[in-house]
Amino acid sequence: MIVEAPTDPLSAPQPPPVVGRYRSADGRAEVALRSTVWLDGKWWSCLDRTFQAGAGFLVPHSHAHTDEVHFIRDGVVRYVLGGRVRTARAGDVVVVPAGTVHTDPWATKAGPATITSLLSPAGAEWIEFGLRVGRATRRGQLTRNGQPPLPLMMRIVHETGADVLAPGLPAALQRRVAIPALAAIGRLFWKEA
Repeated sequence: MIVEAPTDPLSAPQPPPVVGRYRSADGRAEVALRSTVWLDGKWWSCLDRTFQAGAGFLVPHSHAHTDEVHFIRDGVVRYVLGGRVRTARAGDVVVVPAGTVHTDPWATKAGPATITSLLSPAGAEWIEFGLRVGRATRRGQLTRNGQPPLPLMMRIVHETGADVLAPGLPAALQRRVAIPALAAIGRLFWKEA
């Protein structure tokens, strides 16, 4: 199924308001969670992320039932889609249909980048996921790439029920074994998620 990019949510007369803003103390990353938005007949979870030069890389993953769209606001980003590293610039839109292995866009070493990301269907799990990633960002629980470490990210995925899967492993095995095991490691090292 081909997913078309929805209308840009920030171009509306009343863009979705920011309900939480989280910035790392070192300034490598900022997450701004926006309210859920109705666009082109679907509900979308919405968040903005800003990464300093070279930051924001997240491991390849997929979403079994969630479409994802990234509006590149500022800067130059790299991302992986279809097994290839690609580049996008301010004004470009990256569309990731459910089930597609990808990485979210990250800032190149050329400079900072800002991205608005949408996830549909919107659900409470994506809002809670965004809040927890935001709090981890504020607490500085980030790798040198400006993202929460994998065990912490898997703890957030496990506890929120967010639709995030690693490529190559059967989904049932991940949901029953791999994600809970990594989440347990995340609970050992990070008291809050």
